[in-house]
Amino acid sequence: MKIFCTGISGSGRAEYLREFVKWSEEKYSQNIKMINIGDLMFETAKKLGQDIKEEKILDLSELTLKWLRAAVFERVIGEVEKKPGIYVVSTHASFRWRRYLLPAFDFFYLNKLSPDLFITVIDSIVDIKKRLENTRQWRGRLRLRDIITWQDEEVFITKILAEYQRKPFYVIPRRQPPSTLYDILFSRKKKVYLSYPMTHVEDYESYMERVSKFKKKLSEYFVVFDPGYIDDYGLLVEAYKALSEGKEYVDMNGFRISLSEVMEVEKDLRDQTVRRDFMLIDQSDVVVVYYTLPTLSPGVLSEIIYSFTNNKDVYLVFTPSNRVSPFFEYFSTRIFFKEEQFFDFLNSKEI
Repeated sequence: MKIFCTGISGSGRAEYLREFVKWSEEKYSQNIKMINIGDLMFETAKKLGQDIKEEKILDLSELTLKWLRAAVFERVIGEVEKKPGIYVVSTHASFRWRRYLLPAFDFFYLNKLSPDLFITVIDSIVDIKKRLENTRQWRGRLRLRDIITWQDEEVFITKILAEYQRKPFYVIPRRQPPSTLYDILFSRKKKVYLSYPMTHVEDYESYMERVSKFKKKLSEYFVVFDPGYIDDYGLLVEAYKALSEGKEYVDMNGFRISLSEVMEVEKDLRDQTVRRDFMLIDQSDVVVVYYTLPTLSPGVLSEIIYSFTNNKDVYLVFTPSNRVSPFFEYFSTRIFFKEEQFFDFLNSKEI
């Protein structure tokens, strides 16, 4: 089995894959080999007498980069063919460097590798920017708008590659547990999108604790995709707060970003929050809505309608009262008024 995993610089792709490999080995004694194309390119260049600095590699000519990449993929494909097993190839689909887009793969070698699965690891733009600012190669190079654009391009290109080879494709948020990828690869669990209100919540910590417990139990039955693992909208909330206080920066847990840079992507963040959640719904088989609040959530209602009208079964766990809006009833496959009823249903019927 060969998994082709992409993700932009700063996405946490390599770290996630290392955690996945280690977790799989410790929990299931599963022998999975991770191949990091970037590391191999530096290693190959050094063996050939070229000690390339990390911050200079993308300044090499396109022909040199293509030659170096070809040498690495020849080595990788040779290893995979010689010793069949489970391989995770960690690489880029593209680079956004000096305001233009660079390719990071070769169709010839991609076809020779013939991956069984394509995934892209994504993360919130604040976490990505924080990681990038801690490197010599990327420090000061990318604004939030560049990061949003590049991550969107990475997902789009990888999805097109998967469709071209007629193979499955998944987007995995960096903060998803390693078990997510493991279950995608090795279990027969269906994929579920967990929808729940995230804004205008009183006693937020207690509420999120309930959501977490429900999600943990749900993961016994499904591979669970949680939109809460990427909270770009939280950056906007802090930006509006900074704006009202007359500040020139937004403080995200000690990491400061200029307010003007955040407001430059205000519309992008709002739109991408919606599109990303819809993308997670698209890659799921079922949608489960955990609705325990008396207040209306436009986001949840929109996700219910989108899911139901895009050929998904929608199961609603609705605990505020038995008086349900007819819109909830119309766009839901089934409604449960107690968590116990829902899990009893799962135990009695495969969905």
